[in-house]
Amino acid sequence: MRIGILHIGDELLTGETVPFQTEIIMSIRRKGARVDLLEVLGDREDDIVKGFEHAHALGIDLLIATGGLGPTLDDVTREALARFLGTELVVDPGAEAEMAAALSRMHQRPIIMNDVLRRMAQVPRGSRPLRNITGSACGVEAVKDNMTIFLLPGFPDEMLPMFHEHILPRIEGSGEIELEIRVWRGESSMEPLFERVFTEFPVRIASLPCKNWREEGNRVIIRGPRKDAEAALARLQELMLENEDEDQLPMK
Repeated sequence: MRIGILHIGDELLTGETVPFQTEIIMSIRRKGARVDLLEVLGDREDDIVKGFEHAHALGIDLLIATGGLGPTLDDVTREALARFLGTELVVDPGAEAEMAAALSRMHQRPIIMNDVLRRMAQVPRGSRPLRNITGSACGVEAVKDNMTIFLLPGFPDEMLPMFHEHILPRIEGSGEIELEIRVWRGESSMEPLFERVFTEFPVRIASLPCKNWREEGNRVIIRGPRKDAEAALARLQELMLENEDEDQLPMK
């Protein structure tokens, strides 16, 4: 399963707001899956449509888009999704009723719905609304070809509960594992060893260097099917022992 995430909002591009929700990424990884696309876009409808098209072209199976579901004119994620799907937005009666009840609870008085508020109950025709557990604006689940798309609010206290309820149970692990070790060798001296392991086993190797590697070590992550990853790690450690007397070159 290939997973993509689009975080949408002009405020995410100012440098004043952390654009990524690491809890979502870590939850996906704990299920044995990985994120293949991570992108931040502003509140421009054309750009968001292109973001959906990019994910589709990459063969993303499950796309999570956060932000842009509010009632103001700069909240255009729904409109972009409808354009991408080639359909129109319609007010979902069930989502409207749930939103009216949620707003009444939040304000502790009956809320009279109007056209501005009803924007938050709109979904592209043929898609389905997702219940907002802690807020008012509904999420959306839609499908185009083999890609399932989820829209979530941008506020973390709404986004994260909805992610855990509606999306995380749908995520399938790849059957791969990640094994991590620390090595007290320069990255350049490790590269020939990585190449040998890579040619012997169907795994991916990520080198995460540290400037103070002599004191803290460099992180090395091997990812692949359990049997292959474990064998690759053992082989890497064997090669390191064989080459431990060689000069440790500085990092690239």
